[in-house]
Amino acid sequence: MFSVKFAKAEDFEVIEKIANESNLKKNLNFVEEIFMIAREDKPFGFISMKVENNNAVITNLAILSSYKEKGFENLMVRVMLNHALDMGLKNAFVNIPSYKDFFCKLGFEEKGDFQTIELKQFFGE
Repeated sequence: MFSVKFAKAEDFEVIEKIANESNLKKNLNFVEEIFMIAREDKPFGFISMKVENNNAVITNLAILSSYKEKGFENLMVRVMLNHALDMGLKNAFVNIPSYKDFFCKLGFEEKGDFQTIELKQFFGE
């Protein structure tokens, strides 16, 4: 059984381990909103977001290699963007070069260094 939930302070150590094992180059900011995905309460990936100028900015996405390309990244993005939409945000931006093609396949459009999408468009509203 898989679950996606908000990370809590006690989860930060395992999130740092996932970031290290995923060779995440960005520093983690635990003030941001972080969702993590777990199997039987054992986390194996996370996504983080901050709000800037009333837009969602996805800052990190990491998943352990044994779970890559199985749809979990897609699930985490959808949960995060749904949360952003619930917050009343209109757009989402991301600049994670290793996931550039992934986000473009989800419908994000390239705008300079970023990929962006209108949240209602993403959910077909």
